[in-house]
Parts: sequence; C-alpha cells; structure tokens
Amino acid sequence: MAGDDTTGNAASQSAGRETDSSPSFVFEWMVARRYISATRKGAGVSLISIIAFVGILLAVAVLIIVMSVMQGFRAKLLDQLLGVNGHVFVESGTTEPLNAYQQLADELRTIQGVTSSVPIIQSPVAMIAGEQQTAGVVFGINPADLRAIELIAGEEHLIEGSLDDFGVGRKGGNKIALGVGLARSLGVRAGDPITLVTAGGVETPMGTSPVRNKTYEVGAVYRIGNSEYDGYFVYMPLEQAQVFFKRGTSVDKIEVRVSDPTKATDFERSIAVAAGDGTFTYNWQDVHQSYFNALQTERGLMRIILSLIIAIAALNIISGLVMLVKDKRGDIAVMRTVGATQGAVMRIFCISGSLIGVAGSIIGVILGVLISLNISAIEKFLSNLRGSPIFAADIYLFDEMPAQVQLGEVAFVAIFALGVSFLAALYPAWRAAQLDPVEALRYE
Repeated sequence: MAGDDTTGNAASQSAGRETDSSPSFVFEWMVARRYISATRKGAGVSLISIIAFVGILLAVAVLIIVMSVMQGFRAKLLDQLLGVNGHVFVESGTTEPLNAYQQLADELRTIQGVTSSVPIIQSPVAMIAGEQQTAGVVFGINPADLRAIELIAGEEHLIEGSLDDFGVGRKGGNKIALGVGLARSLGVRAGDPITLVTAGGVETPMGTSPVRNKTYEVGAVYRIGNSEYDGYFVYMPLEQAQVFFKRGTSVDKIEVRVSDPTKATDFERSIAVAAGDGTFTYNWQDVHQSYFNALQTERGLMRIILSLIIAIAALNIISGLVMLVKDKRGDIAVMRTVGATQGAVMRIFCISGSLIGVAGSIIGVILGVLISLNISAIEKFLSNLRGSPIFAADIYLFDEMPAQVQLGEVAFVAIFALGVSFLAALYPAWRAAQLDPVEALRYE
C-alpha cells in the first residue's frame, strides 16, 4: 500500500509539472514580448531593438537580392551561350580544311544524345552602311539550322524582317540577319543595304586587291538580349559564306548540340571517336569554364561577405539585451524571489532576442524575394528617374537586370539569420539568469 501511495504521489507531481509547463511558457513569452517593446526608464532599449530588427531585415533582404541577381546573371548567360552556340565543336586537326563536312555532320547526328550538328563558317568582317562603319563576326550557317535557333528565330526575338527568304537565291542569295545592336550602330533596318568587307581580295588587271567586299540586304533583325550577340553577330547563308570567304566546299567547324550540355565532356569522347583522325574536338566548357568558375567564386565570396553583415546586425541584439538586463534587474530579482528558476529567466531573454531575429528574418525574406522577382521593373524605374541606365548593357552584357530566386538560397539565408540571432541572445540571457536577487534588490 505504501508503494502504491508513493507511486501515486510521483504520478501526481509529474502531472502537476506537465500542467504547470504550459502556463510557465505563456508567462515567459508574455514577459519577453513586453520587454522588447518598452522599458521602465525610457525608450533606449526599445530603440536599440528596432535598430537590430531593421539591421537584420535589411541584411537578409540584401543577401537574397544579391544572390538572386548573381544566380540570374549566371543562368541567363549560360542559357544564351548554350542556346546560340554549339556545345561540342569539331574542327580540322591538320592544315587541310574540313571537307566532306555534310557526311560527317550526318554521322554525328546518329550518336545517342546528339540533337543537331551544324556546319559553320566563322570570320570577322568590317561593315559599312552609308557613313557608318563598324566591325562584326559573320557566321555562315544553313538556313534550316538558323531557323532552329529559338533565341534568334523565335517570335519574341525576331523584331524586324523575316527568315523566310534567308538562303533563297543563287549561291544562297544576298539576305543576311544581324543583331539589333549592330543594326542601331549602322543605322539600318530590314530591307536596307549593308556592305561587308573582308581580307583577301580578287584578281584584277592591276593585281590582287587587299580586300573583298559585297553589298547584302538586311533580311532580318533579331534581339537576343545580350550586347555581345546583338552587337557583333551576323548570320549569312552557308553557301554564300563559302563563296564570300573563299572556303570552296569546306567549312571551319561543326557545332554539335547535345541533350545535356552540362555533360558535354562525356559526349565529346563519343564525338571524337566518330569524327576520326585528322579532327580536333573541344567543348564549350573548355572555352568558357574559367569565366563561369570566376562567377561561381565571386558568388561564394559575396555570400560570405554579406553573411557577415547579418552577423554584424545581430550584434545590436547583444547590446540591446545587455541594456535590457541592466534595466530589468529589479524585475528579474522579483521573479527569482517568487519562484522563477534560472532557466525561466534565461528563456525569457532568449525569446526576447530571438523574436527580433525571427521578425527581421521573416520580413527580410519577404522583402528580398519581392524585390528580386521585380528587379527588372525596379531597375527600369530607377533608370528613368535617374535619366541614365543603372544597368548598362554594354558593360553587363544584358539589356535588363536578371534575377533568379533559389529556394535553397533563401532557406540558407533565413536559417543563418535565425541561428545568429539566437546565438547573439545566449550571453545576455545567461548573464540575466546568473543575477543574484539579493544584490539586485538591495539598491531598489
């Protein structure tokens, strides 16, 4: 019977503790919320809490915006690079030109994972239209292959003219397609004439001329959204390019596109075997990987630097809580006297500091995501307000500021901000819990 009484008493005490835990938490939460909103002696601590809240909010928002813009820059540049250019390139590995290219291109298309193989002639030219002159790069390409490039032939990208007549006529005809930046530099539109000049002239009674030129008609003007592609690239029918650049029946290279460009190195091995001896193969990563690695490194460093700003903003939580503890010494002593444990006092001040971090992080995430999703419209508004472009296309390549919000990045920023805020609150909360109620009440 005694054993039953003991068991019953233990159960009753356990139930009492469980019953008391919920009111205790409510009390701690209520006191913590009141402590960060006002003080007994003034608004100093409350002001510091507001500063800490705003600091974390802005730091979180800025980190999300910067990371989104850098990711958007990388993703858009990669999409344009892989959408306009090939993924694996096959060139002649000897001094002989790449002949019998059509047979080789057909054979490469049979490789599993290869979506297309495009014979290309590439050469720099000078361009003249009226009194305007500039330089560019001509790509000789089959008409069907050009129409398959969505970033050029797509309805939202082809802004003037048409590609219907591209390649129509003797030796491919005289219609060419050029980017909108190049068209603006020369002051031409669809239907206007433009003269292309290249080295290696023709034989004349007076000898060989140093240059060769021919007048073409602008058949189409496209906009990719990249200042390099829009400002320098010209597309000419492959057959006409062979005539103009004296390539005969050869091409400069074959651009192969694959189903997964990120695995271009793996595809390159199969393509190299199919291309055979006498050819040289490389992929887009060989040409541009160092640039993308630099972007990735810069993105990582920027994440570290801006994360430190969150840590600095969290220091205001420490200073605010230290002042709060000094201000509430009497309250802490009274709570300890009526039965509050050291753990309860510590939890009160931990909650006070964490509330600042939670509120700042949540609103910062919302603000950062909203600005990132509307960054292009905001940039245009500020540019119009300023009277000059903030995001100049000739410097940053793109005609509008790109941004891509990543949920993983947003989650990292939020968790980091919450973690730093909680850690910042630990020391002041521990100091409050160690306060001797007798010493605190002596001077009250």
